[in-house]
Amino acid sequence: MTDQDVEIAQTVEDAGTLEVRHTPVWEVKHKLEQNPDEMVHFVCCRDVVWRKALCGYEETEMTIATQIKVLCTMCVEVMTAKSGVPWDGNCPVDDQPCPNEETVDKIIDERTAQ
Repeated sequence: MTDQDVEIAQTVEDAGTLEVRHTPVWEVKHKLEQNPDEMVHFVCCRDVVWRKALCGYEETEMTIATQIKVLCTMCVEVMTAKSGVPWDGNCPVDDQPCPNEETVDKIIDERTAQ
């Protein structure tokens, strides 16, 4: 395991731990971001509230981007360093298979429902 692997795992671990302590997941609601010019960060789909990005950026507003044009290059670097190019379908954090698009869409619907 490289230093970068340890740092990535620690980042996700810290994000999940802090969020569980401060905000119960069932109370977290996101709004849909419709601005395609806004930079988009990647989060692990298994993260508790999708607040801490793979690059370490922490979102202050709970938003989910629906139209994507601009990607965070640091998030992309983390993904490709762990999963390779092209993406192999495994999580760059825990190397487990990521859920399919239908499952992720269902999670997004749950997290944006009022």
